[in-house]
Amino acid sequence: MRGSVTDLMRNLGYGFILGEDGCIACFDENSLDGSNLKALSIGDWVEYELQRWGKSTLAVKVRPIAGSKITAANRPG
Repeated sequence: MRGSVTDLMRNLGYGFILGEDGCIACFDENSLDGSNLKALSIGDWVEYELQRWGKSTLAVKVRPIAGSKITAANRPG
């Protein structure tokens, strides 16, 4: 899946992604694949997989898409 980073809580170690399908998924720093939370910014495009965790859905294997940033023209939803 693809989406954009909408919120980052670096001090708590997690953030949120708005997927192209309009769903929001949470991720934590352990979910990052080959990157770290400090390297991400709000608006960055990422690829990820979804994993059910209890009643929640988490984004895992989160990978930034190089050179991609969300703009008004390419905002999902």
